[in-house]
Amino acid sequence: MFWNQRRFVIAATACVLAFAWGCGGSGTGGASGGAGSSGSAAGNATSGSSGVTGGSAASGASGAGASGGTSAASGAAGTSGTAGSSGASGSSSGAGSSGAAGTGGSAGTSGAGGSTGTAAGTSTGGSGTASGASGNNDAGSITDAASSGSSSGTAGSSGAIDAGGDAGGASSACPSATPLTGGTQICAAMKGTQSGYAYELYESGSGSGCMTIYGVDATFSATWTNVGDFLARNGLGFDETKTPDQIGTISSDFAETKTGNTGLVYIGIYGWTVNPLREYYIIDDWEGTQPGDTASDGTPRTKAGTITVDGDTYDVWTHTQTNKPAITGSSETFDQYFSVRSTARQCGHISISQHFDGWIGLGLQLGDLEEAKVLLEAQSSTGTIAFTTATVVVQ
Repeated sequence: MFWNQRRFVIAATACVLAFAWGCGGSGTGGASGGAGSSGSAAGNATSGSSGVTGGSAASGASGAGASGGTSAASGAAGTSGTAGSSGASGSSSGAGSSGAAGTGGSAGTSGAGGSTGTAAGTSTGGSGTASGASGNNDAGSITDAASSGSSSGTAGSSGAIDAGGDAGGASSACPSATPLTGGTQICAAMKGTQSGYAYELYESGSGSGCMTIYGVDATFSATWTNVGDFLARNGLGFDETKTPDQIGTISSDFAETKTGNTGLVYIGIYGWTVNPLREYYIIDDWEGTQPGDTASDGTPRTKAGTITVDGDTYDVWTHTQTNKPAITGSSETFDQYFSVRSTARQCGHISISQHFDGWIGLGLQLGDLEEAKVLLEAQSSTGTIAFTTATVVVQ
């Protein structure tokens, strides 16, 4: 009798403790406890709506809050990951108010929510679905927003980084080119034509230089040593009877490499018009200081404005030459126009006609076109250049 009474007291005490702690001192409860079949509270639900299954805590049947239940990268279904007496009331594992687990029943502290759903922000594409299908968290499909952003927090088997995600900052380097071979070398001032293009070498002052014409489009190379003024160019010549608009749409493609350059170096498009006499430059690359408000002879240039061509801005400068050599004589007075790209480049497409239109829009007058050629000009300089791509076309 006394023994039976002790058993009754022990049993009653156990039930009281079980009611307080989820009826399962070991916290392992049962396989279906925890968040319940639908208890997803998005990692922050206020009511832990899936505590329906957790209601079996009184019998210890529901045990731990889904020991295999996991959520995102850390897999913890909540800070305690447990149901316990509070049942992780929605705050994390969503086990419900009755808490369907023992005090130790963690909701899978190391469980990963899914196999591939990479988190957003860990790749340059940045468009991977952060939680995929949120993984089927065994502890009630809890989507832990706080951990879904982790690089290892793979949320769902379908959560993948968008294949179209651009890494950003992709290299803008020019494509590799086949080295130029053969060709005809010119080491004195002269003009000529080859393969439908017109070339010219001009030099004055000290030093020496040569250009080599390859007969493939307008490609050429040049070397120069301690030159005073050295111009090598190849492109299209015109008969000086038509304005640029009357000729058509003129453009160029180029790619170049240069080495050992010092002093002043201009690379781009060059030409003249007559009636009125104008010398013009479209400068896409240079050596030394970016061309600007001071001419090579130290006199000031005047800024006419800014234009946008081929995806970049160009400052437009003017300068008046007095008693200087020109295509019409050795001592002429004429205006120069310069379009100077804001960032230098070694290859690309140059919409020559758009520069002409831009200049006219700024009130700068052009005459009948005499030439439009790919240019290398060097002053007080030593160096080399090779134009492995060079075309000038009219459409």
